[in-house]
Amino acid sequence: MLRLRLILWYSLLVVLTIGAIGLFQYFKIRQSLFDALDTSLIDDARITLTLISTLPPTSNPHEMVLHGEVHTANSLRDLIDRALTEVPDTLKGPALADRVVSEIIDQVLTELSFQDSTGKTVDPLDAIVERTVSSRRNNFVEIYAVTEDTAGLHHDAQFFRTPNLGHDTLMRLVRAARMRAETDTTSAYHTVRVKDEPVRVARAHNERFDVYVGYPVTDIEESLTRVRSSFYIGIPLALAISIFGGLWLARKALRPMEQIADTARDISAKNLSQRIELPGKTDRELVTLIETLNSMFTRLESSFQQVNQFTSDASHELKTPLSIMKGEIEQAARHLEAAQSLDPEETRQVLASAMEEVERMERIVEGLLLLSRADDRKLPLHVETINIHDYLESLREDGEILAEARGLTFLSHFDEQARYKKISADPTRLYQVVMNLLDNAFKYTPAGGTVTLFLNSSDHEVRFGVADTGIGISKEDLPKVFRRFYRTDEARGIADERILMGDAMGDTAGRHGDAERSLGLGLAIVKSIVEAHDGTIAVESELGKGSRFTITMTAVD
Repeated sequence: MLRLRLILWYSLLVVLTIGAIGLFQYFKIRQSLFDALDTSLIDDARITLTLISTLPPTSNPHEMVLHGEVHTANSLRDLIDRALTEVPDTLKGPALADRVVSEIIDQVLTELSFQDSTGKTVDPLDAIVERTVSSRRNNFVEIYAVTEDTAGLHHDAQFFRTPNLGHDTLMRLVRAARMRAETDTTSAYHTVRVKDEPVRVARAHNERFDVYVGYPVTDIEESLTRVRSSFYIGIPLALAISIFGGLWLARKALRPMEQIADTARDISAKNLSQRIELPGKTDRELVTLIETLNSMFTRLESSFQQVNQFTSDASHELKTPLSIMKGEIEQAARHLEAAQSLDPEETRQVLASAMEEVERMERIVEGLLLLSRADDRKLPLHVETINIHDYLESLREDGEILAEARGLTFLSHFDEQARYKKISADPTRLYQVVMNLLDNAFKYTPAGGTVTLFLNSSDHEVRFGVADTGIGISKEDLPKVFRRFYRTDEARGIADERILMGDAMGDTAGRHGDAERSLGLGLAIVKSIVEAHDGTIAVESELGKGSRFTITMTAVD
C-alpha cells in the first residue's frame, strides 16, 4: 500500500535524521567537554609549575617559610619597593626585571599562603595549589622535585600530593601508560584509573619540578549519560510523532490522487469525452498528472473514434463488392431460371465481374494486413542502400506513360546536389510509395494538368515526392487525408462520376479500379511505409490549385 510505504519511509527518514544529528551532537559535546577539561588541566599544571619554580632551590617545602619575613603590603608600589631593597645594585636590564618579579612573587606567596584564618601556619605548597588549580577539592595533584645525586643521576622526590590520592600515584600510572611530555611543555593524556575511577591527567615539568594534575571524568560521563538518555526518550517520541504526522500528511497528499482515480475510474468507452477537472489550487505535480491523464483520454477518444470510423468504412467498402456480386449472381440465377441456360458471353461477364470484386476485396484485406503489420512495427523490409536520384530517374518513364494515357503532362525536377545522395530503403516498398502518390495525383488532376516528380536535398536529408495541379484538398480535410478509408467529398464525387461513366459505356473498369485508389487506403499505406523507414511525409494543398506530397528521409554516406 502506497500510503503505508510513505509513512514507513517518512518515519525511517526522520529517525535516521534525528539519529545522525544526535550522534554528531553527542560526540561533539563529548569532544568539547574533554577538550575543555584538558585545557583546564594543562593551564593548572603550567601555572602551578611556574609558581613553584620561583621558590628557592630546596627539597623541603617547609623551608620556604624561612625565605624572608612576612610583610604586609598595602599596594603594588609597596611590593615593588620591598623587592628593590632585596635586589643587588649590580643587576641591570632584564636580569634586574627578572629578579624583581621573582621577589614580588615570593612576597605575595608568603603573605597569602603561610597563615590560615586562625593564624596557623599552613603548607605553602598547599596554598599555591589552592589558588592555582581549578576545582581544588576534586583535583588530584602531585608535585615531584627533580634532584641529582653524586653520580649525576636524576631522581624524583615527592614534593607535594593531595590527600585525596590515597595510596595511588599519578606519576606511576602515567609512566606505566608510557605518556611522554617534552621539556618545559605540558601534555594532556588519555584517561587513567585512580581508585577504580577514570581520571584525566595533565603533566608539566622542567629541570626542577614535575607536576601532575588530574581530574575525575565521572561528572562528564554522568553528563553524557544524561544526554544519551534524552536521545533514548526523544527518538521513540520522534518516531511516534513521525508516524502519526506521516499518516496525516499522506492522507492529505493522497486525497487529490484518490479523487483523480475515482474520476478516471468513471471514464469508460461510453464517455471518453469526460475529463478530469483541474482544481483551483494544487501542486504542480498533480496538475502535470491531470494534464497527462486528460491528454491520454483525448488520444483514447480519438483512437476509439478512428476505430469506429474505420470499422464503419471497412464494413461499407467490403459490403459494396459483396452487394455487386450478390446482385449479379441473383440476376444470373433469374436468367438461368427463365431460360434454363445462360449465354456463354453473359456467363463470362458474370464470372469476370465476380472475379474483379473478389480481387478488390483481396486488395482491401492485403492493404489492411500491411497497415496492421506497420502498426505493430512488423512490416517486413529488405533494406538496401540506393541512390535516390537514379532510383527516381528509373520511375520517370512509368510516370510519363501513365500521364500520357490520362492526357496529363509529366515533369521531373531533380536537384543536381542530390545526384549522389543515398538512402537506406526497401526498393519494393519505396516503389509502392512513389507509384501510389503518382496514381493519386493522376486520379485527381483533370486532363491538361501537370504532375511533377521532384527531388532535392540538404546536408543530411533528402526530400522527394509528387506535386500536381489537380483539384486540391481543403484545409478541413488536410489533417485527415492519411486516415484509412478516408476520401474527401470531391474525391467521392469524382469516383461516383467515373462509376456512372463506366456504367454508361458498359465498362467495368469505371466501377472496379485499383482498390487502394477507390477505397482511401493508398495514402494510409504510403504513410505507414514511410514511417517504417523512419521518414516523414507532409502534404501542402490549396483547393482548386493542387497538392504537394513531400517525403523526408535521412541520407547515408
